[in-house]
Amino acid sequence: MLKLRVQRRILIAIVELAVLAFGVVAFAQQPTSVAPAAPAQTAAGQRYLLRASDVLGLTFRFTPDYNHDTSVQPDGFVQLKGLPDAVHVQGLTVQDAQREIIKAYSSVLKDPDITVTLKDFEKPYFVVGGSVKNPGKFDYRGHTTVMQAVAIAGGFDNSAKHSQILLMRKTSNDLVQVTMVDVRQVMKGKELNKDLEVRPGDTIFAPKSTFAKFAPFIPTSSLGMYQH
Repeated sequence: MLKLRVQRRILIAIVELAVLAFGVVAFAQQPTSVAPAAPAQTAAGQRYLLRASDVLGLTFRFTPDYNHDTSVQPDGFVQLKGLPDAVHVQGLTVQDAQREIIKAYSSVLKDPDITVTLKDFEKPYFVVGGSVKNPGKFDYRGHTTVMQAVAIAGGFDNSAKHSQILLMRKTSNDLVQVTMVDVRQVMKGKELNKDLEVRPGDTIFAPKSTFAKFAPFIPTSSLGMYQH
């Protein structure tokens, strides 16, 4: 009888261990929560595209006399030492610009071995203007919403029209898209989906008076009046 009881206890213990092991395995196999993928325009690994005022460093392996730095001009071209013609690089990755520069130097050098590096570039930024306490240009350091951008600029002053905050974003060299944002409910902790995301280069403008109407697109040349 005693032997039977011992065997029964051993059997129960084995069953309990099996159930526990199954639970551990099942828990380990549960899908883990994964953070949403970053938007394409901010995805990690996206290649930087050259723009005006960027500074490139050119290093020539076999002809160091040609080594020099050059800046991307407002029209997107760079002047290259020893070459009569400039090369257009704006909108290219550094690797693509390097290929274009090597191609250009092939007219005066045999099999040029050139390394192009990005030595300086304009840091991402956004602008907050209008009825805020500290209007200006601010570094973009990651995910930022309209209300966060306003807070960085010191917050609204007493004359700001919270129902008609303008979010302006360049869509081309000629046009700026204008989105009107009503942050009244956002300021109360409600309708947080209306607190739109700010992207590098955006301008947020807090008006002092109500707009009877506004254009969804304005010329790029008009953007400066909203940045002060």
